Amino acid sequence: MHPARSEPSAPDYLKQPDVRTTVSLMDAHTRRVAARWQYPRHDHPYFEICLLLSGEQQVRLTGRTLEQHAGDLLLITPFEAHSSSTPVASRLYCVHFDLDDLELRRLLCGAGTRVFGADSTLANSLRPALQRLLALAEGRVAGSALARRLETAAALMSLFAALTQALERDEIAAAPVPQLALQTAGRLAELIEREVQRGGAETSLEAAIRRLGYTPDHGNALFRQVYGMSARQYRSTLKLRRAKLLLMDAQLSIAAVGERLGYASGAHFSRQFKRWCGVAPADYRRS
Repeated sequence: MHPARSEPSAPDYLKQPDVRTTVSLMDAHTRRVAARWQYPRHDHPYFEICLLLSGEQQVRLTGRTLEQHAGDLLLITPFEAHSSSTPVASRLYCVHFDLDDLELRRLLCGAGTRVFGADSTLANSLRPALQRLLALAEGRVAGSALARRLETAAALMSLFAALTQALERDEIAAAPVPQLALQTAGRLAELIEREVQRGGAETSLEAAIRRLGYTPDHGNALFRQVYGMSARQYRSTLKLRRAKLLLMDAQLSIAAVGERLGYASGAHFSRQFKRWCGVAPADYRRS
């Protein structure tokens, strides 16, 4: 007889880490396109993952072109100007998202805009979560609207977990950020957040960086180390988030929303919003 093994004693109290992460999913869609379809050059403040379900796609960036084949995954980082075309009939599933987790943002920005082959570890790791999101988008999952929305959020978190694990396995890890960069970027981010919340005229970011003791180029470089984007791009991202929240208030006119965000006119705000989102604010509100 062997003596019974004693189970290791569990601690009396074990606390899981707190989770405070804001994630936004925008314009996730499937698209079936004909041969020689083209989408014009544009950029946006979101991360984008595109799964090519069938066909071929060419994505033109500044100074290089990426080739995507069936099953390949395309990762596009925020504000990366790009245009797309398909030499043959193709079908795509695209997910645009934004998140405020700095460590994950830096990991994704460190990976950069690139194509992951259909047989790559990353593509295979992400495929189950993407297939789940696709099934939800196509209405192939039963349940109430609330249940499907929560299923979508769960699938999105599974996607991020798989993406993080795959990038870390491939040693595409974010480099440690110096304390100086963290402090400088944090102070500048707080200034931008207060400004966007307050509304009114925009502060000169160059002047704000100089008040922190740095040249605009150096200050922006420190900010990009932490946030994965320039201070100006960060302000645009926050303005877009606030614009979407304000547009949910049917009592506010488009011009009033623009005024709260510091735009001189409703027309100016509408042009900027359409550049960000591809739709006019009135159309976004109706959707």
